[in-house]
Amino acid sequence: MMEQLFYIFCTTLPGHVLPLALLWHFPWRSRRTALVLVLCNVLCKTAAAAACIANGISFRGLEILFSFLGFVIYLCCSRLDFFRLLSVFILAVDYLLLIRGISSFLTVRLFSTLSQSWESSVCALLLGAISLPLLFRVCGPSMRQIYQTDAPRLWRVIWLVPGLLTVMTILFTNAYRQDSAERWEFLFFRVSLLICVMVTYYVLLQSLESLRRQVALEQQLMFDKELLEIQTLEQSKRSQLLMETAEQTRQIRHDLRHHLRLIQAMAGNDNPRLCEYIATLIRDIPAAVQDYCENPTVNAVVSHYAARCQQEGIAFAARLTVPAQNENLDDRALCIVFANLLENAVEACGRMAGGKKFIRLNSSLEYGVLTVTMDNSFDGQTRQENGKFLSSKRAGAPGVGLSSIRAVAKAHQGDARFEADGQVFRSSVYAKL
Repeated sequence: MMEQLFYIFCTTLPGHVLPLALLWHFPWRSRRTALVLVLCNVLCKTAAAAACIANGISFRGLEILFSFLGFVIYLCCSRLDFFRLLSVFILAVDYLLLIRGISSFLTVRLFSTLSQSWESSVCALLLGAISLPLLFRVCGPSMRQIYQTDAPRLWRVIWLVPGLLTVMTILFTNAYRQDSAERWEFLFFRVSLLICVMVTYYVLLQSLESLRRQVALEQQLMFDKELLEIQTLEQSKRSQLLMETAEQTRQIRHDLRHHLRLIQAMAGNDNPRLCEYIATLIRDIPAAVQDYCENPTVNAVVSHYAARCQQEGIAFAARLTVPAQNENLDDRALCIVFANLLENAVEACGRMAGGKKFIRLNSSLEYGVLTVTMDNSFDGQTRQENGKFLSSKRAGAPGVGLSSIRAVAKAHQGDARFEADGQVFRSSVYAKL
């Protein structure tokens, strides 16, 4: 009897060590309660096995019952939902069946002893000592991903294939029977179970990785959408302000020239120095804002940055073709593209310690597609991550302006490309009007 009880203990212990170790670092309702209940489960199972052996009763039915009770213990004490815990528990049951099956087959074949002998128990302990560390290394890093992935449909079905094969293995093989443990069909079922578990686990990990990428992509798309909405609103306000400011400046310039000429006429020839001074003021009044294109919003934005370039000593040149009205690409989207391009270019030129500073902006319209290209000088220092340029303002974060430009372009059946060529930064954007 002691030989059989020791075998049951040695082949039961790994089946509890595995789920406890895999779930140990996850949130529990009570780890201490789980340990106490698992210990009680093992002791009660051993006592029930002793009673069955003493009375010549098969223990297989009670063993299935105690396995079910073990699952209930983990379900009540851990915070994993039913189907995710069921997938982990089936992995532990399959591991137990493999350890028990291989140890029984080897001892019966090699030593011609009983399937529940001391040799089989020692073999089960050795297999557990060798395989458990490998399982922890392989499965451990993936358990956190399993815990964090919320995919109810996946968890409802992923356990079915290994679960069904586990039931078939239990029904058609019996490690407690000598005539069953020594047959090659016994080993075939156990090895098939191992292969099935490995394939299922691989599919599970691939599915979880795909879900993780999909969630990350959806979050990024949502962030880009919210960011684009904010940028659109702000740029709309900005473009309106620029247009109003340009119009006010044009009116003030016009009125100021007339006032000075009136004062000059009133001064007459009695004060030539005053007349000469007023004439100088009239000549120094800046010329009217240059019209770069037909679109008033784009014209206001470009005029604003052209004035900044003049103040900061940046050579600016622009040749633009942008229609006044566009059905598909509204003024807010155009403002986002041109304002972010020029804002980044002016800032890049401002960071240069020396060398020629320049911005060359061009746009063309062909077959209903607006193409905007810009070359600007910069200090030659860039940082990229996953093909995206990182912001010079926020360490490690992608450039918001470039992301907004690309989002606008893709939203209008286009795209954007940015590349650094030595000390020249090249930008190209196209979108359908």
